Amino acid sequence: MSQASPVRFEFEEVSPVEKRLKVEIAKEEVNAKLEEGFKQLNRQVNLKGFRRGHTPRSVLESMFGKRVGADAAQKLVQESISMIIGQSALRIATEPMLEAMPEAKRNQPLAYTARVEILPQIDIKDYEGIEVTQRAPKASDKQVEDALQQRRENNIEMVPIEGRNIAGPNDTLSIVLNGSLGHLTYNDKEMKIDLSKPDQAPLPGLPALLMGMALDAKDEPIELTLPTEGIVKELAGKTGHFKVTVKSAHEKRLPNLDDEFAKDTGEAETLEGLRKKIHEDLLTEDTEEARHEMRIALVEALVARNTVPLPQNLVAKLARNLLENPRGRMQIQFRLMAQKSKENPDAPFTQPTAEELAQAAHAEAVRNLSIEFTMMALADKEKVEVTEADVEKHIAELAKERDKSVARVKAELQREDQGLVQLRGQLRLEKALDVLESKAKITKADAA
Repeated sequence: MSQASPVRFEFEEVSPVEKRLKVEIAKEEVNAKLEEGFKQLNRQVNLKGFRRGHTPRSVLESMFGKRVGADAAQKLVQESISMIIGQSALRIATEPMLEAMPEAKRNQPLAYTARVEILPQIDIKDYEGIEVTQRAPKASDKQVEDALQQRRENNIEMVPIEGRNIAGPNDTLSIVLNGSLGHLTYNDKEMKIDLSKPDQAPLPGLPALLMGMALDAKDEPIELTLPTEGIVKELAGKTGHFKVTVKSAHEKRLPNLDDEFAKDTGEAETLEGLRKKIHEDLLTEDTEEARHEMRIALVEALVARNTVPLPQNLVAKLARNLLENPRGRMQIQFRLMAQKSKENPDAPFTQPTAEELAQAAHAEAVRNLSIEFTMMALADKEKVEVTEADVEKHIAELAKERDKSVARVKAELQREDQGLVQLRGQLRLEKALDVLESKAKITKADAA
């Protein structure tokens, strides 16, 4: 050890991403911390037979010595680790882990060791001239027709029903409901029921009972029995008795696929012109998707060319975060199910086990960290920097996407923990990816 100071320390290398920290704190510092602890305790305790603040030290030591010693040791460890990490040039990956909590004893130095994980230092190599193929964009006739139908669905008209008096499968009814179901009572409860979307009804099974009902029904009696699964336990299987009055009824009317419809969209003057416009839009979107896939392949090729030592506690922490985050957990579940289906399309559906989820989360954490550290090393090598102009431009784009003011988006980022720091990191990795792409040998495949 070196340093002529109350806290002496040294680092021993365990691996490229882990060091053992050995620390020794001078006995004078230990004595001072113990003295501080006993003085504070004396001001707080109220023992029978002694005035507050005047309890003899011997009594305090016999009754509270272990507690004061443990508190002193904990404070000395925390303060010394914080000071050492602040002085060192190490890039810490996770919180240092004590091998054992030391004891603080009077007139004795305090010694302890801790494991410290650090971010890997990678000498990036072989990142120029990576060969990848970017597939040709595609837009099938079916995709065009599906998009056309979606535009048609978006322009549905709701028109009053004429010429019939019976509710049909494409109708939307406004009703008044009276009756009871279990502990629930409905008094002149108004509801809008879309018969074409029975799964969205406020009461399961209600749309089926309304189908075929007279559109001028008044206090029409119905009996509704709820399913036994998929609803709250108190209502499962319960039967309700109601009276229904239909206030109004509308049917969905899809616009005709003709030139007038094309003009109404504001995208073209004729139906064929609209189809052409949709085809061009789909090709533009898929061109971006094809480039995105190519860039992912580039990054994966770069990671394969460079060994990335990973701090295992950091991997474990990220894997836990993925499983504890609902969105991350769902993505892992979908990925596992898709993989199972690809391997055996005829296999019955089964939910991933806890062990399978844990293994998949670990693999995802390894992949994400390998990519992040590799791209950070590339950014360092190529001296990639993020300017204020880059940040302002991205915030303006976010504001447009979210339909908010630039000032509001910036304020939201500033309120988030590490919001702007993370944004800068993200932009730096994006710029590093641009460098990687500029140095790659990209072959663009011909359209089929």
